[in-house]
Amino acid sequence: MTAYTVLVTPVIVILWPVIEFVQTRMHGNPGWSEAVSLVLLVGATVCMGPLLAARMRGEAAPDTRLYVASVLLTWAGVLFLRVEVYMVSALSAWLSVMLHLHRGGRRRPVVLAVVTAVIPWIAWPFLYPYVSAGSFAVTWTGGVAMGILFYLGCTVSFRLWDIVRDAFAAQEAKARLAVAEERLRFTRDLQDLLGRDLTVLATRAARAERNVSRNPEEARTEAAEVHALARDALRRVRAAVSGYRELDLAEEVRSVAATLAADGTRATVTGLDGLDPSPAEASLAARVVREGGSNVLRHSDATRCRISFSRDPGTGRAVVEVSNDRARPGADTGPGGVTGGLADRVRREGGTLSAVRTDEGDYLLRVHLPAGAHPSPDSPDSPDFPDSPDAEEVR
Repeated sequence: MTAYTVLVTPVIVILWPVIEFVQTRMHGNPGWSEAVSLVLLVGATVCMGPLLAARMRGEAAPDTRLYVASVLLTWAGVLFLRVEVYMVSALSAWLSVMLHLHRGGRRRPVVLAVVTAVIPWIAWPFLYPYVSAGSFAVTWTGGVAMGILFYLGCTVSFRLWDIVRDAFAAQEAKARLAVAEERLRFTRDLQDLLGRDLTVLATRAARAERNVSRNPEEARTEAAEVHALARDALRRVRAAVSGYRELDLAEEVRSVAATLAADGTRATVTGLDGLDPSPAEASLAARVVREGGSNVLRHSDATRCRISFSRDPGTGRAVVEVSNDRARPGADTGPGGVTGGLADRVRREGGTLSAVRTDEGDYLLRVHLPAGAHPSPDSPDSPDFPDSPDAEEVR
């Protein structure tokens, strides 16, 4: 919305030669002068497009060639306008934007503003000799006032844009920091888990190696203890990795609801407080909510989305439903298109998934979670560790 507000001002620059051209033709006069002015001012606003885009990206210095081209085309274009009010108005609107497109210093904007303000007075004796100095001064003062209003409006719009852009950048930086901190935490956890165990394993294995020839019985005992320690270490690593990859259901629901709201979709959540899922159920339910919300954004123009949790009274299995309105034509596999990955995962773990269009025209994704949901052995989210240190050899 902020970008649209800024882009309205260059359109106003083109409006004045269009109005004058229509008025000229209505009076039966040739409009070649206004046509030339329109072409030149359109060229000036076209040059402003990349300059505005660069300013939106936060770049300090604009492209000098485009900047100079817009200046020269505008100055030349307004000189073909036969009504002094239109000339002053076009210059005011154009200048209010151009003054915001250079953030590296104040000298160039000041020079541009002064020269632009002087141009009407230079053109007045030649183009508008029938207008008295007093009348022209009033027109020029009105143009300055209008330019100040345009400038303040653009200042607010650009400021809001900068705040929003900085907020998004800060959010992305925060997300990257959170990921880095989580990786660091996981690294520390693994180091704490494996550091002591691997040291003990290396020591006991070396001792067993030394006793192979001189005390075979003690060597076999050491080897058995090494085997037991290795299995115990592997069990702890599997537990750590599994816990690391679990999703928090409540947090995922909040995140999806906030994302939908930011896209203009009103999300309602019901039944979560009374669900009381097991950790495995919560993890799979969170993935269902994530996938359903993602597809609502990608494949629908939804205004509302309902996320509900319940228990099947007959089986006691947890049920997750994600429904939305205004699914686009062709989205026949669920709310915005349920991917095969989610369906395969649910089926692999013993659950059931359905995605249908309801009689009301909504799309409904319904997943019955398995009674004892747990990561399947071939699931891409379950750690691929062998059950024992010598499992690879058995294979």
